[in-house]
Amino acid sequence: MNVEVCSSIKSVKYAFIYVYKGHDKQVVHIDQDGAEPIINEIKRYQDARYVSPPEAIWRIFSFALSQIHPFVMSLHLHLPNQQLVRFSDNDSMIDIVDREKDKSSMLTAFFDMNKMDEIARQYLYKEFPRYFTWNASKRCWKQRKKGEMRGRLVSANPAEGERYYLRVLLSHVRGPTCFEDLYMVNNVLHPTFRKAALERGLIETDDNLSQCLTEASLYQFPGTLRRLFATILIYCEPGDVRKLWDDHYNSLSEDYMRQCESVERVQTMVLMDISIILQSMGQHLNEFDLPMVNTNINLESGHYREVQEEYSIVVDDEHLCAKDSLNTDQKNAYDEIMTHVNQNRPGVFFIDGPGGTGKTYLYKALLAEVRSHGHIALATASSGAAANNMPEGRTSH
Repeated sequence: MNVEVCSSIKSVKYAFIYVYKGHDKQVVHIDQDGAEPIINEIKRYQDARYVSPPEAIWRIFSFALSQIHPFVMSLHLHLPNQQLVRFSDNDSMIDIVDREKDKSSMLTAFFDMNKMDEIARQYLYKEFPRYFTWNASKRCWKQRKKGEMRGRLVSANPAEGERYYLRVLLSHVRGPTCFEDLYMVNNVLHPTFRKAALERGLIETDDNLSQCLTEASLYQFPGTLRRLFATILIYCEPGDVRKLWDDHYNSLSEDYMRQCESVERVQTMVLMDISIILQSMGQHLNEFDLPMVNTNINLESGHYREVQEEYSIVVDDEHLCAKDSLNTDQKNAYDEIMTHVNQNRPGVFFIDGPGGTGKTYLYKALLAEVRSHGHIALATASSGAAANNMPEGRTSH
């Protein structure tokens, strides 16, 4: 049995890819040797998936495929009079306005509840689902009587301007009864949410920017975080760029650190990605207090980078010695495959066997032997669990 232990929130982020990404699909076609292949794309095309008996039974009985505890509610976020409105192509504008003008959104209903209930005013917007339930049909909040739920404000990028600062205010201001309460600071009505947040001291430092990156790192992947970091540099004018870089470097470089063991190369790749994003926005990396790019490292293209990453893989001594402890069947497969590798002969091999018979052990021995000779061996699998069992393994998609 293969067992994976998710020991941190970062592991959960990667594990959920395989819950929501859908089913794997593979297309295989075999032609006879020496025969001229006849390609009929229409006849060959099939759009199908395999359902194993256990999965079929599980779905027939409508058992739960996944479970989340506690439940998390996404809290809508919109600027004044900019809530989402749903309508069909055949609806007239007058009918749409008449139908939607008196409907409350999740946010405006939060304001209405604060007007009616003094107890509700002690909670932040994100704390509301813990004590109240959202009635989608009546578009209102009701006091919670049972169950447990957490609230999470939908994300907002600093480049969105006012919507981002509205999110900052809702994360810190308790009991607002309308948008004007958020604009108001010390009995002064400010024209923008940014000005109000500034007067409240919420954006005097880089704490809100750091919090933005921290929240995003929980569910966004490093490539998206690097784009967010570049956006913050341009639109939010952080006071201490180097501290922001140091605090979030591990999240920004997480994917490259998995692929490459050279610390200097990883840093250079991260900086080059950020530099490309900044240049697309009309800025340059040297305009900010960030580490200098090491120009001695060749990163001219993604192809060169991937090749260098493969060459930089360190072979484990244990895997290199595994060839000496293979059983008879494993040894036969190992010798046959390595004969083709050493003689530079092409070949396709299929290794089959029940779980626990040593297929992965054989793969590790083969990968170590090929890589120890200075060759590139790509370890791919159709699932993340299988890829994690191989040194520097990755999913084929």
